[in-house]
Amino acid sequence: MLPKGKKGLSRLSVFCRKAKTRYFRNKFYSKAQCFRADFSKSSFVNVNFKGAILTGCNFKDSTFTQVEFLGTNLKKSNFTGSVFKYCVFSRVLMKNSNFRDCTFEECIFVSTNVVVAKNVVIGKRNRIFKQQPSPEVSQEILTLLDGFRFNSKVQNSRVLHLKGGKINTLTLQSLVERLGEKRLKRGLLALDGNLPYRIITANGLCNAIDRAAG
Repeated sequence: MLPKGKKGLSRLSVFCRKAKTRYFRNKFYSKAQCFRADFSKSSFVNVNFKGAILTGCNFKDSTFTQVEFLGTNLKKSNFTGSVFKYCVFSRVLMKNSNFRDCTFEECIFVSTNVVVAKNVVIGKRNRIFKQQPSPEVSQEILTLLDGFRFNSKVQNSRVLHLKGGKINTLTLQSLVERLGEKRLKRGLLALDGNLPYRIITANGLCNAIDRAAG
């Protein structure tokens, strides 16, 4: 159960039954707990499952777009026929989870043992890192990013800065690869430490910076 009243969190607890909705958008489900829940034929867009427990759940024929599984427990869950686009799997537990006939497009896997999952096939349009990436960027970029460190619209999700203020290098990698340093710098200067909406995923942050860059 999620802590009550904690700013920025959405609640999700489904046990041994079908979810009431099939559409999940712009949700920060940090530490959500779902056991043997039925999410079949559901759509997840811009959702963060940081530290969530989703074990023995049914996600058959679902779509996941810009979804982040960070330290998520997906053991024994069924994803047969699902589609994943621009998703991140970081330190995810996948033992005995079923990915038969799943499609992955532009997804990132970090410190995640996919071998223990069933029927998983990751194509060439995806990337696998054995450990957290460490991209090299200019000090100017780092200084501009530091301007968002205490911004409430991104601080609670830890998308950009981890606890203690350390930069989230996985997010930084995504920003540099997608935007390039010149466009990233232009967008950050235009935002000047401000954000137009609450940020809960790296893709959401990238979109905000990209739009600001013009």
